[in-house]
Amino acid sequence: MALLILSTGGTFEKVYCPSQGRLWFNGSRLEHWASQCCLPKATRLETIMLVDSLEMTTQQRQDIAEHVFKAPEDRVVVIHGTDTMTDTARVVCARQRSSQTVVFTGAMIPASQPDTDALFNLGMAVAASQILEPGQYICMSGAVFDANHVRKDIALGRFTGALLANAKRPKDHSE
Repeated sequence: MALLILSTGGTFEKVYCPSQGRLWFNGSRLEHWASQCCLPKATRLETIMLVDSLEMTTQQRQDIAEHVFKAPEDRVVVIHGTDTMTDTARVVCARQRSSQTVVFTGAMIPASQPDTDALFNLGMAVAASQILEPGQYICMSGAVFDANHVRKDIALGRFTGALLANAKRPKDHSE
């Protein structure tokens, strides 16, 4: 099952710059994480931009949607900043092919930092992309949500919404 992972930056890709006392982008580490997480061999990696989602333009959102639409893969994970992930998901949803399963994920703490949620979220998104029906999802906070029924709760520091109920489930053979 072919899989595409697209990175757009977001907190996930940021690193701490001590001389400036802030987080910033210093190149993508997507290939390193793919190796570290032992992602499926049929995974294609592409970094299409490194941008904070609060600074993402309408054109950049359309570029992401175009990348998803043109991808030969029907399984796509998009690494994205959490602040406007739902905005981009709506743009992609309007453009994606009906055969595609698109899962957005991100991080509250950069992958480069201790106590990050980044690689957990990536692993969960990769797994979700392989078992979910075609559609659009957000995989954050240890849960999978329908991309149209989720929001980032800044006060709680997590995503909230109706939990997904349409994942393919293995048959129970315990009887």
